[in-house]
Amino acid sequence: MKKATIIFAFMAVLLTGCKSTQASLDSLRAEISWSSFCAARGYDLNDNTYQATNEYLDTWCGSVDEEAAFIEAGVEPY
Repeated sequence: MKKATIIFAFMAVLLTGCKSTQASLDSLRAEISWSSFCAARGYDLNDNTYQATNEYLDTWCGSVDEEAAFIEAGVEPY
């Protein structure tokens, strides 16, 4: 029973580590994407207006320009 508990705890630690790494990578991608969009389209980094957000979601996310920004930053695209 003790051995099974230790194995279960070890597996939980391993799985938690994988998720936190993925979350930090997603956060980095989001930061790179928004920063590159703002630089390319002339928006302020803190501009969260409807117009900026709508243009970001409609024309930037998933675009070739976004992928180029990821590659330039050394991050693998989605």
